[in-house]
Amino acid sequence: MGFVRNVKYFCGKEYVEMDLFEMADMRERGRKMRGKKINLSSADQVRRNRNRAARTFLQKVHTNFTANDIYLTLTYDLMHRPEDTKAAKRDFHNFIRRINRRRKRLGMKPVQYMGTIERKGENYHFHMIISGGMDRDELENIWGKGLSNASRLRIHDQELMQKLCKYILKEARDKEKYENTYICSRNLKNPVVKKNDWAFSHKKLNELAGLTDCREIWEAMYPKYEFIEAMSTYNDMTGWHVTVKMRKKEGSA
Repeated sequence: MGFVRNVKYFCGKEYVEMDLFEMADMRERGRKMRGKKINLSSADQVRRNRNRAARTFLQKVHTNFTANDIYLTLTYDLMHRPEDTKAAKRDFHNFIRRINRRRKRLGMKPVQYMGTIERKGENYHFHMIISGGMDRDELENIWGKGLSNASRLRIHDQELMQKLCKYILKEARDKEKYENTYICSRNLKNPVVKKNDWAFSHKKLNELAGLTDCREIWEAMYPKYEFIEAMSTYNDMTGWHVTVKMRKKEGSA
């Protein structure tokens, strides 16, 4: 008989995700975490990797950004189109340097960002989540190589944020014509991850797997947090896996 592992991901001051799942080997109880080994088909593994990447990206967004920050799209006009991905990266990093010079004059910290350089044929553009604090028109004008669009980050809309992160990380369908490169600043923080191998029994996990739509249950267990959503999946080999997403209530210490 194995045990139930509880892993919490504290993403910044407001947002937390929690996983509850079966661990088959009692020898792993209390040890440093390692990924669960699951035998999947190649298609299932690709889908699993894609979902894991989007979840990790979203957790990092919640850890480093707030509703005061920006979703930014940058495109090129014909006069400034780069020769290759290397040149596009150079243009972007020069853009970041200009932003940081401006932020320094304003007494602000260096900008944080995470997103992708996307290529379709000869066209390049950028999808970025980036620090706010500057006038959005000024941010757009600093680019100066084509069209740009800045909108306030709707980070409290969980469904929208999940779609946005998947869109930013979307997979290439045609590798010869379409290239997608992830870029981020070095000043990003990672979520704080904590685990507990003693808090939940198998009976409790089975019970909670059927209560993912019961806000009252989860908010009673974690009274400082507001329930966002929960989901449960079952695998014949690994048993139940429950994921819960919550946000700290206003005024909670």
